[in-house]
Amino acid sequence: MVVGGGIIGCAVARELARAGVRVTVLERGEPGREASSAAAGMLGPQAECDAAGPLLTLGIASRALYPETVAALHEETGIDPELDRDGILYVALDEQEEAILLARAAWQRRAGFAVERLTADAVGALEPSVGAAVRSAIRFPDDHRLDNVRLTRAYAVAAVRAGVAVRGGVPVLAVRREGGRATGVVTPRGTVTAGAVVNAAGAWSAQVDGSATLAVHPVRGQMVALRLPRAPFRHAIYSHGVYLVPRRDGRVLAGSTYEQVGYDKRVTGDGLQGILERTFRVAPRLADATFVEAWAGLRPGTPDNLPILGADASYAGLYHATGHYRSGILLAPVTARLMRELIVDGAASVDLAPFAPARFARRTAPPARTARRRAD
Repeated sequence: MVVGGGIIGCAVARELARAGVRVTVLERGEPGREASSAAAGMLGPQAECDAAGPLLTLGIASRALYPETVAALHEETGIDPELDRDGILYVALDEQEEAILLARAAWQRRAGFAVERLTADAVGALEPSVGAAVRSAIRFPDDHRLDNVRLTRAYAVAAVRAGVAVRGGVPVLAVRREGGRATGVVTPRGTVTAGAVVNAAGAWSAQVDGSATLAVHPVRGQMVALRLPRAPFRHAIYSHGVYLVPRRDGRVLAGSTYEQVGYDKRVTGDGLQGILERTFRVAPRLADATFVEAWAGLRPGTPDNLPILGADASYAGLYHATGHYRSGILLAPVTARLMRELIVDGAASVDLAPFAPARFARRTAPPARTARRRAD
């Protein structure tokens, strides 16, 4: 039993089904319609990581799985997730941002990662739509992007074709526990038994689990889609205050905010103003773009911003694959593989200690309800 029909839940379910496990996915709403579809689709472990650590290691491993994963999903479903491997460009707009980027480039080079430093002139030659306010940039050629909506749909379809039963509109109220073991879940329609339960319910994971160990809370992110006749960038453009992700159909996704407002998914004028102001500073040409739509999603945050991956320390047969925060799209392939290894093989090929559910033995309260207009 997998609780949660987002990209993580569907990826885990597909992987288990392909290993011969009979799987049911229960989703409180429509599969794939929460954070998985609200994201921008950047696969940027280098661009988004401030320092070396377990999250970067896991992200690099998952990024390496993507070409094979996308090809397999395309073959299984006919849906192309549109993986683009042009790299991510991280731009600096002032001296302080430039210093941060130079420090990031330095430690990543020492670690053996591909990083390229670009002057303002080089940035302009590479991406003419970037504005004069950009002082310099770092290019991460091995970071990628894709269409996360198409990817999530592909995972859901592939899971069904692998034999997974996906049931939408079925909220899970609790994990059923008997004699120190998870034996199923409780829904408004009754109890559903299962030999094992994977909690992949995203921002709602703590509500499903109900234990003191699962410190997951929602973090709202607002996004805007603009459109030009042709995509204005080759790269995804990242900055301290906004990221701009081109799609093949001419849209540019601009985001995102980071807001501790509970389960409030409203799009606000204040949030959009901050996104657009920063967008137009990075790329003035987008001021003439057509507004397409705006939306908000709820990321599953944790107190230390690391995902929660692994077997529950108190109940046999209960596993957690949640708390991915900003990295759910990036980490889907590796999370699916690790859950399959744990459940089918009995041990993961990666040390999951930094992500262990038991690290939150005492519930840490979510941060105060505040809203900040800044990018991921």
